[in-house]
Amino acid sequence: MHRTQFCTARETIMIKLATSTGFYFEEGERHGKTYDNLRHCVTRLTMDNAAAYLRFDLDTLSAEDVTEEFAAEWLQTFKGSPEDEDQLPIYVRTSQAWDAWCEAYTVENGLAFTRRGHGTLNHRQQFGR
Repeated sequence: MHRTQFCTARETIMIKLATSTGFYFEEGERHGKTYDNLRHCVTRLTMDNAAAYLRFDLDTLSAEDVTEEFAAEWLQTFKGSPEDEDQLPIYVRTSQAWDAWCEAYTVENGLAFTRRGHGTLNHRQQFGR
């Protein structure tokens, strides 16, 4: 299905936020807000403690996980390296888009940094920083 808008007026973006005691959901912006493209949505809604993004359809009361699209778009403007993983928002660190970005970085820069090399845990989980 081809979409003319990333999020229509009959949809809303729900953000799954991580806290020290668990998770909770928050609506992205006011009800009825439209986002013509993903870049605009990522720019307005990215939060460091966001763990997932869902596009929620208010007519069918169903949600579609758009976290990977958010992460891939966020990485389009990222100027760091794989060693800067601890500076990324949670949803980017845990995404497949991050793994793909690291693999592409490895190929472009000739470094030995692969998914197997950095594992599934981030630096904070591994080293406490």
